[in-house]
Amino acid sequence: MKLIFNHSYSIFNVDTPLIFLQTEKEDESYKFMFENGWIPFYENKKEYWYQTKSSRLKINQISNKRKSELNKIKISNYTSNQSIELPIELNYYNSGNFEDFFFDDIFWGRIHYYDNQIMFSIMNKTNNKKSYGTLSYYYLLDRFLGKYEYLYITDYFAQFSYKQNLPGFEYWTGNKWLNT
Repeated sequence: MKLIFNHSYSIFNVDTPLIFLQTEKEDESYKFMFENGWIPFYENKKEYWYQTKSSRLKINQISNKRKSELNKIKISNYTSNQSIELPIELNYYNSGNFEDFFFDDIFWGRIHYYDNQIMFSIMNKTNNKKSYGTLSYYYLLDRFLGKYEYLYITDYFAQFSYKQNLPGFEYWTGNKWLNT
């Protein structure tokens, strides 16, 4: 693993400098990278990884209530909604091996496949009573039950605190995974 200190992504937070640490994966497996808190991103079509307070969900059975909610949603791999702009290139989200899905032609999510690991990123926000963002996690937990151990769900900071209410939630402290 080749560590890269890229200060162009670093910030100063009143009292503390926050240093952005990235790496280029060499012989490490994708499982190793995810299990050690690394999240992939892409710059100039090249894969890098950054160290963060990442999060994941242990893939387990979802409740019948959530299954019922999902059954009321049209789920597809395409959209006719012109207001959802599918990017040609997104630095953070374009792994090359991904799958897009849509809820009721309103919500868009992306699943990234990395050998025997998967990562999910929410692509657009919707203020809708159906709670598409939250339901997308349940959809993926149900869909990948028995196929993967974890669903990696990227960063976990204050603005993402809702994630801690999801079943099987864990976050990376910098040296171990904890559940709340």
